[in-house]
Amino acid sequence: MINAYVLTVMRTGNSDKAIKEMRKIENVEKISVVAGEYDIIIRVHVKSLDKLLKVTNELQMIDGVKKTTTQVIEKEIAL
Repeated sequence: MINAYVLTVMRTGNSDKAIKEMRKIENVEKISVVAGEYDIIIRVHVKSLDKLLKVTNELQMIDGVKKTTTQVIEKEIAL
């Protein structure tokens, strides 16, 4: 299984509608609205890199999404 964070930059004023669309995408686990360089961070859990590509393509097609950067999680450390 592959876990990843998709860091998303949004166009101004489109976040609420875009979040509703993001929630509909299969394999999206969490959506976090953040402050800083990115506007939304999406956690994705998929079975393959091909599926990750499909999810990121779906996210990029949402109206209001300006740019995405995907970070694949190599190792998670529980505290």
